[in-house]
Amino acid sequence: MRIALIQTPVEDFYSTVQRTYPLGLTYLAAGLKELPVDMEIIDFLTAHGRQTIPVPDAFLPIISYLPYDRSPIAAFHTYYHIGTSWDSIRNYFENHFYDICAISSNFYTYSEEVLTTAEIIKSVSPQTIIIVGGQNVGPYHSLFTDSPDIDYCLQGEAEISFCRLIECLLDKNECIENIAGLWNASSKIWNSPEIQKDFTFSPDISALPADTYRIAGKPAIMISTSRGCPMGCRFCSVSQTFGSRLRLKSVNRVLKEMQTAYDRGIQVFDLEDDNFTFDRPHCINLLNGIINQFKGKVDCYAMNGLSTEHLDEEIIDLLIKANFKLLNLSIATVSATHLKELHRFMNINTFTRVARYAGEQKLKTIGHFIAGLPGQSPEDILHTMRVLAKLPLVLGISPFYYIPGIDIEVPNIPPSCKEARLTRFWPADYLLSKRDLITLFRLSRWINYVKEQLKERHLDSIAFTNIARVFSDDTFINSLIKHKELIGIDSEHHFYPHTISQSILECFFTSFKDTFIHCG
Repeated sequence: MRIALIQTPVEDFYSTVQRTYPLGLTYLAAGLKELPVDMEIIDFLTAHGRQTIPVPDAFLPIISYLPYDRSPIAAFHTYYHIGTSWDSIRNYFENHFYDICAISSNFYTYSEEVLTTAEIIKSVSPQTIIIVGGQNVGPYHSLFTDSPDIDYCLQGEAEISFCRLIECLLDKNECIENIAGLWNASSKIWNSPEIQKDFTFSPDISALPADTYRIAGKPAIMISTSRGCPMGCRFCSVSQTFGSRLRLKSVNRVLKEMQTAYDRGIQVFDLEDDNFTFDRPHCINLLNGIINQFKGKVDCYAMNGLSTEHLDEEIIDLLIKANFKLLNLSIATVSATHLKELHRFMNINTFTRVARYAGEQKLKTIGHFIAGLPGQSPEDILHTMRVLAKLPLVLGISPFYYIPGIDIEVPNIPPSCKEARLTRFWPADYLLSKRDLITLFRLSRWINYVKEQLKERHLDSIAFTNIARVFSDDTFINSLIKHKELIGIDSEHHFYPHTISQSILECFFTSFKDTFIHCG
């Protein structure tokens, strides 16, 4: 039996190239090594370039707000097919037969790419069995179960259930009806997923080439040291896949995985845990293990973001000694009311202390927040931006996007999965418009530009009221301060004003008039 584990292309205005490592597929590959099958991972996304394609109809309402722009506050303007072209994928499966194709789907908004891949495979090889799994798979939407091209879906952790399904397909007499998390096209019933008691799985790192995935130009992989999230944030869907109980992988096992990867030439590790620092003793032991074992020979990241509730000066010092190059801090919002409603338990004073200490230690820090949560007013968002502007970090804005199954009421659900992404700027309710969200996005870019200029001039901070005087020679800064405009640069190197929300701009000046901006 020949099995392909597939990562599909995506279509969007951009893709974060440092985060395309198909970690989940390497875990499935490890389980299949025990079975009499011929398996390979096929990554149609990474290192296959991109092609400009027409903007889909779903994005036409915002395209006028996204002109070509070479300025520091640029957003997006070109729509791409990122990865192997559909014609090349069709040609590949016309020349390569697989008994089973298992397709990873981790993001609801890229469901159509999964469906297209399944359709192509079935069109050239109708007898191939199609299985879809990943964080986007479950009874929360019917995109996959309505498809005539998909035979099975697997919800939740699939290391055991996937191998069990393959065993049943190998032995035609085996019954598949009781496999945890399974949906099949015959019964059209979802089985309940099963969360494993412990996290003892390890990936098959050798299933992927060691030089394809890179961070900062160096060979890199993602690793996971824990699963499950007890936080219960209502805008998050992680617990649908991994449950709400934190399960830690042993420090020795993690270090062994890292050593195996290092011996293959890997120089960078991105710890993708949702709660890498949640268990303090485990975190400290792991960081000390990395420090002692690799002695500064590897770089580390935690790009998925860390909660400041489980960070302090000691752990930050260890992160620096372990060669962490970037500190991604998750905040969502600084509104105590919204944090309570979202079940996001954090203290803004703790966040501030951690960010300031990281800045003192010269550790580059990004403060990630969400713009456009249901019930969130412009004033709420700008207050969060103001708090972050005063800290030694870069603002990381993420427009809210809908995910099926999240425990939060979204009054204005997007009509299609394509529109449920941050680049669509789809308003979650009626307190904000798409123009408002795009303006907030550009303003966060403008603040980051000011922070960058402060750093270049070796200034720690500046009063908002003094910006025009200190940066009198900077067109980008003064176009906003003096003329209430956010400007871009077109392909002919000419300045032009962006279309923005005047009401957001008024709120911005009201919120920032008596504040300071710290360099980032």
